[in-house]
Amino acid sequence: MDYKIKEIEKKDIYDYIYVNTYAWNETYKGIMADEFLDKIKNELDKNVERLEKRFDTSKIEEPDYKRFLLYVNNEPVGIVAVCKSREEKYPNSGEVCSLYLLNKIKKKGYGKILFEKAKQELKDMGYNDMIIYCLKDNPTTSFYEHMGGELVLEKERFIGGKDLIENCYYYHNI
Repeated sequence: MDYKIKEIEKKDIYDYIYVNTYAWNETYKGIMADEFLDKIKNELDKNVERLEKRFDTSKIEEPDYKRFLLYVNNEPVGIVAVCKSREEKYPNSGEVCSLYLLNKIKKKGYGKILFEKAKQELKDMGYNDMIIYCLKDNPTTSFYEHMGGELVLEKERFIGGKDLIENCYYYHNI
């Protein structure tokens, strides 16, 4: 496996948003409205611009937020982001804010590699426990269960014009 994981720099923002956008489109097809997913794809450049602006001040605005890109054969194919938990029921935990792979790279062990990277980063940030949210209808829920997550919450969220259920998985002593 010829891969590398790197924390994003400003020059990597397009790759990060590209992977995030296309992974959402692949993963959430049939779960989220097509119009919403198309809009995200069509706004790729705007999303890059927004993240570039936030990136310039991220050390002030998001000191506990780290984003990483997975490259396989020098091609961006996966992302993972970690932060302090945004869930009020788990205020002292870390959170995997996002973990996405493009379909062409799934089921080859890279999800586990990114998951382990997230755990290590959260440990390095001083967290012993972590959570991750995943849409209930997302086939990836089985991955988070396989990785030892305990389903602790279900929350309704309004995303792209639809009410969707998110599962929250908890990991103790990461």
